[in-house]
Amino acid sequence: AFYLAEKLQVDILPVLVFGTGDFLAKGVFWGRPNSFRMKILNRIRFDDHSFGATYQERAKKLRKFYITQYAKFKAEEGDAHYYRRILALNYVLKGPILEWYMRAKLKLENDYEIYNLLMPRQGEILDLGCGYGFISYMLMFTADDRQITGVDYDAEKIEVAENCFSKNERISFNTADVSAYEITPKNGFLLSDVLHYLTPEKQAALLRKCFANLKPGGRVLIREANSDLADRHKKSKLTEFLSTRIGFNKTQTADKQLFFTSAEQIRTLAYEFDLSMEVIDFKKITSNNLFVIKKDE
Repeated sequence: AFYLAEKLQVDILPVLVFGTGDFLAKGVFWGRPNSFRMKILNRIRFDDHSFGATYQERAKKLRKFYITQYAKFKAEEGDAHYYRRILALNYVLKGPILEWYMRAKLKLENDYEIYNLLMPRQGEILDLGCGYGFISYMLMFTADDRQITGVDYDAEKIEVAENCFSKNERISFNTADVSAYEITPKNGFLLSDVLHYLTPEKQAALLRKCFANLKPGGRVLIREANSDLADRHKKSKLTEFLSTRIGFNKTQTADKQLFFTSAEQIRTLAYEFDLSMEVIDFKKITSNNLFVIKKDE
């Protein structure tokens, strides 16, 4: 390119394209509907030697420049909203009820974009109570340097998560009781709508294990109904009651009892480990809050 530019005395126009690989991957004959995004970078003049003196040197440095710029472009454009369709395709042939449930969750949770924004973009992430793997896969899609492990008590849900076409070496799933699961140091922990299935003693023990194994700069994201919000909490209790009674979510106790915690209880445990906590109240009808626990670098 630099040789041609110099001989013809024309500029080089660098262009970044993101999304075409999800439309038509290598070795695939027929593409799938998909959007793509394009970014035009600044022109490189034919007599510009900022990338080096020789053609080979300039070509190598421009390649590194492209890799860096594309990584930034993908991080900007490859958010949860972009990957919504790809996530949905993983669940369309697994029964109409599950597909409806998945699409409803994506709409209600804004495609899980908040988890993508708050979770570290690099390192090991442990999703405790991962269910069918919706958030696990979204976290994997939206950052190439995340290594995801999902754990859930329900073996049927884990089987579904294990058999998605997007499954690769960066994501794995295990059937286990999250309260008894061996916790090792991680960059991020996610506990979404899982704590209330555990007794208060098991909740405290699990959170302490997560907080103790949080790496510097890491985060623990806890999505849970906050019992401190008394009026709104009635609606949360009702929805969870219905989901367990119809068998969509399994409890670990014979009487299907649920144990809801509060923001104050979680904050007290976080402070034991010198961690900071922020409460995001993004649901105005129910008492569901997102608790963001951080560890300094």
